[in-house]
Amino acid sequence: MASASLSIPIAFWTKGISIATISSTLTCADYVVAGLEDGLIWVLKARVSPSGGSSAGTSTLDEVALEPSSLLIGHNSRVTALEAMLVEGDTKLTCEWILVSASEDGEVKKWNLADGRCLQSNPGAFIGVPEYLGVFSTVEKSGSGPKFIVCSGTSNEACILDSTSLEIVRVWGGHLDWVYCASLPASDQHQSRILSVSTDCKLSMWIFDTSSLTIVKSKVYDICTNTHDSIVALRACRYDASWVALVTRSCAQIVCIQPQKKACYMIPCPENESLAGADFISTDKVILWTQSGRILVYSVTELQLRGGHATAEGNSELTAESSYNRATVSSTPAIVNEWKLHLGYLPSVLLFKSNGQSYLLNLRNSGEELLYSSIKVRDTNTVPQESKGVVHEVPIQWNSNKENAFPPSIVSYSVMLNDTSVALGCNSGDVWVTSIDEAQSALASGFKSEPSKETRILKGHVGPITSIFTSDDLMLRSFLLTGGEDCSARIWNIESGTEVACFNNHSRPVAHFLQAPEDVNSRMRRSVISIAEDHSVAVISIEEMNCIYLFGGYEHALLSIQWRPPEDYIVLWHADETAFVWQMQTGHLDRIIKGESAREIMMDSRWSVCEIPHVRAHSSKLAFDCITVPLQDSVGVQTIVLNLKHILSILSSARVAELPSDYPTVAVAPVAQQQSSNTPDTKLSPRRQRMINAQSKMATKAKASSVEQPAALSDKVQKCLNAAKAGLSLLITEDDAHAISIRGLLGLSEPVRSVALGMRGAYGNISIQAPSASANLSESWCVSPTMTASKLIAILALSKIIAAVLNLNVDMDMWAMGYCNAVQDVVGPKFCPPSLSYLAKYWQDPQVEIQEATKIILLSAIERMSKPEISTLVKYWSAFLPAAALPDTCSSQYMARSAIILGILGAENAEALPEKVRKLVALSLTILLNDDSRVSYKIASIDLLAQGFGSWQPFIRADAVLTTLFGMATDTQTSNTLVTRRARRAIAQIAIINPALFVATLTQDIVDAKKPTDRMGLLKLISIFSRKNPTVLYNGIPRIAEAIVKSLDPTVPQIRELLLPVATSVMLDLVHSFPQLDFHVGSQKLAVGTLEGAIIVYDLQTATRWQILEGHLNPVSAVSFSRDGKTIVSCSIKEGTVRLWHPNPGFFGMLMGGNGLWGHSKSISSSSTSSGGGPGHHSGIPSLSSQQSSRTFDFALQDSIVTGSEESMLSHVRFEWTGDRAVKLSVFDHIMSFNV
Repeated sequence: MASASLSIPIAFWTKGISIATISSTLTCADYVVAGLEDGLIWVLKARVSPSGGSSAGTSTLDEVALEPSSLLIGHNSRVTALEAMLVEGDTKLTCEWILVSASEDGEVKKWNLADGRCLQSNPGAFIGVPEYLGVFSTVEKSGSGPKFIVCSGTSNEACILDSTSLEIVRVWGGHLDWVYCASLPASDQHQSRILSVSTDCKLSMWIFDTSSLTIVKSKVYDICTNTHDSIVALRACRYDASWVALVTRSCAQIVCIQPQKKACYMIPCPENESLAGADFISTDKVILWTQSGRILVYSVTELQLRGGHATAEGNSELTAESSYNRATVSSTPAIVNEWKLHLGYLPSVLLFKSNGQSYLLNLRNSGEELLYSSIKVRDTNTVPQESKGVVHEVPIQWNSNKENAFPPSIVSYSVMLNDTSVALGCNSGDVWVTSIDEAQSALASGFKSEPSKETRILKGHVGPITSIFTSDDLMLRSFLLTGGEDCSARIWNIESGTEVACFNNHSRPVAHFLQAPEDVNSRMRRSVISIAEDHSVAVISIEEMNCIYLFGGYEHALLSIQWRPPEDYIVLWHADETAFVWQMQTGHLDRIIKGESAREIMMDSRWSVCEIPHVRAHSSKLAFDCITVPLQDSVGVQTIVLNLKHILSILSSARVAELPSDYPTVAVAPVAQQQSSNTPDTKLSPRRQRMINAQSKMATKAKASSVEQPAALSDKVQKCLNAAKAGLSLLITEDDAHAISIRGLLGLSEPVRSVALGMRGAYGNISIQAPSASANLSESWCVSPTMTASKLIAILALSKIIAAVLNLNVDMDMWAMGYCNAVQDVVGPKFCPPSLSYLAKYWQDPQVEIQEATKIILLSAIERMSKPEISTLVKYWSAFLPAAALPDTCSSQYMARSAIILGILGAENAEALPEKVRKLVALSLTILLNDDSRVSYKIASIDLLAQGFGSWQPFIRADAVLTTLFGMATDTQTSNTLVTRRARRAIAQIAIINPALFVATLTQDIVDAKKPTDRMGLLKLISIFSRKNPTVLYNGIPRIAEAIVKSLDPTVPQIRELLLPVATSVMLDLVHSFPQLDFHVGSQKLAVGTLEGAIIVYDLQTATRWQILEGHLNPVSAVSFSRDGKTIVSCSIKEGTVRLWHPNPGFFGMLMGGNGLWGHSKSISSSSTSSGGGPGHHSGIPSLSSQQSSRTFDFALQDSIVTGSEESMLSHVRFEWTGDRAVKLSVFDHIMSFNV
């Protein structure tokens, strides 16, 4: 699942990491997830380590060690529910764990647990506070895992969400007493079960039909008489769907909901305790835990033996209500195991499994530390003495806290001022206004580096900076606003670095700044609103440098401000639905309105409203973004986001113009000399070298002499270049020869040990990797295939554009291919190969550097795959091809990706695809070619059809594909010029592969074209090929000439008049490129020599064949009209003769010529291989009255010329008339003169 943008977050970790209070927890596979009160989510990796020796002296795996993995940043409020689901990756052998999280404000998000990228988000997924998330695990899979997610909580409604889009597909409500629900697996793949419990302890079974999206109540189970007890948990057994644990404060009820043996076993809570939760360790064991941390393990089998067999009264198939007989337990249930934990604020116990062993985990806050406990659950049913008592706790070890390479936390707030400038607010109260590259250097060194002369350090605040604000209008005046914990708001001139004004209007720290609306009144123009933590509001006029309004605070959060200038009112709307109406002129509180009346006031759309953002939005419109992620106690993680496309867009404007293709280039530095014994050989395979050469010809190259200095760059481009180099320095962390050489070539700095990479996903949500144990970025290659692909694209694209801007004479494609190989070998077996699905997304990206980098990475990855791996890849993706998959089985995006991935594989190595799959891929590419919903898919299909045309041609209507490409290449109405350019390039590639098909289809389309504009566009294609690649047209010249003549039908004078200028221009281009054609302007005659030796003469005034001249027995190499047009001279190099002709067809010949030209024309087959020669030779041209030559001259040339191909002589054979009766023939260096 590849859902990430080409934006690379780089986090600068510091010492003193602390986290907010844990609000929810989850375990799945080897991950432990902790949701926090502040909306952040920590993902931890769990591993089992030996704790000591056994009696035999061998170590035992008894302890679980937790290591921070990644931090997920996106939720704006307390995380209330977590769930995980397993989906397939790029192949059936690779799977990915997906985290689903919900927050207090009803927002639900999806994350990839491996790299933390956000896959999807729905801010309105649930109305209320979601407390439960569950996935339906038995529904059909289609490459994306479970299809539906159930979400419930503090609300009278529950929702079912689509697991891919997180959109609500079903809501059912009317249950005012709902408390908890749980999803249960079902035997029917189209039906899933949901179990809910109400405050009166009644269990309800719901059946959800995944096809019709309908839900009905199936059963109601009355299992408890103590309806006044508080329900704390409802847990379904993941090992046996017939068992459920319902937990109240006073007891736990283990319920069997299987119709054949419904039973309920009650376990009372220990004295002076209160139960907090339950879970099933296995089909036979259930654990309970109390608020005080006491953990109890019971055996379900023993409960059944002690309590006897309890059955339900009445019909087991009741749909209304089923009553349970509670088992009368003969004695207190025996406790299998018992422990004591410190559960902390969140009394929850997690079940973790590894290597067949079960462990109980608990996470809790303790001051600034995060502590965890682990217990191994033994298989024996006896209670070992050592298992009783308090389990020792271990703090999470943050690598940044124990490594000296990590600087202390300094930055408390940051904001980008423009593409390359940033303002950093510090804990000391200073504000640094500097360039983004210097900011990266300062963050990496802990602000120990000396600031440059351009950096402004604004001093005035006391204590940490809490808010920074600017706008386009303020930046024009070089103004910057800052707020701090000293409760002051200050205005600065960032050019001079001086303070302009200071406002002490608040009694609490400033939390937000807002731009005041311009249309309120004249005094409010160019004003800024400051909002403090106590929700007081001050309006500061930039014109007057004065606080013009001040409104008092309130205990509940301020959500929005409504402006009513005609009424002279301002309304402050708070979270408890209270509206404060202030009088603007006097600044006095007019009235306070609550409830429905307040809501009606705020819903009045006549007035402008300012919404209060409680979390600063991440900018995706700038080349760089700077984000401070607050952790706790003024400690934050400073993160700089590299927006790759914007960086490349800025730097592309400074690229050097394209140089000639034969311009000398050099390889990057002494890679070969520097290679160590463990560095891979960078010699390229022939196939890979062909790909590089093809790209070099087609793509724009920025190569120039390395000894020349680059042209002067604009200030913006220079700053962006410096920042891009600083960012690239942080990405390239290896010490192999390729990394060292590119650092030296581009002038990159050494890697920094205190940074970590991240991913930017859907809706700007980001994730950052935790500080690594080795304190460098090398471990980022081992995180996930998507992170590997994203990082490689960034490194290769940035390296190439920087080399181009610096005007370096370097073959960056060669270096890129070597670097891709070297990284994998240096990292070793833990290396995650790049995601093919993610690369397919950017295969045809409009940014040329991204496109070329993606192609190099993908082809390198495929070439390193073994045959079994390729076979598995093909088997997996072929199921989702558009020509094979049903539309409702998988998404259109997934089908397009499958066609692109297998299309790339088949275009590079057709033998890798079985014939059946190759046919499906070919048909799928033609489907994408005609799909107008996504331009990127259309462009990808254009390129892949052309690159692998030889592989696809047997399975498709090749002539229809070419006709479609002709239409795209000649469409002047389309707004997407990229499609036009790619179609023309594809036509050129196909023409080289099958020139006969190209000529046959092109000429037939010219004749069949209904619109003059279409015919005109096709004629222009002939001109393009005659100038750029004439050899493609050589064998089809007679057919092309006839098509041009037919397009000038004199019976349709309007069309002829429109086409005549274009047709004339095309014929002149052909005459210039092909010596076997000549056109006499005065007589309007066109002579065309054929491969069969005949010469066809056309009369363009009547658009008819005028005469056929027969005499040559070998291909005609050149023809030429005399100055008066009455004589034609021709030459055949193969037979060594020059012939003179005096054509005069007579009346009968002209009639036959006209009838033949406008007679019935045969249809063109897609498998046609005819070249269109002379009369009777596959061209459909009937014979006319012919004429023999009047005179013949023989000549002799060396064998190397005679035996050479006719195409090689195109530019070396020419007739030149030196007089009315004298002609000169030039063949390479040989010149022969003839008197006629």
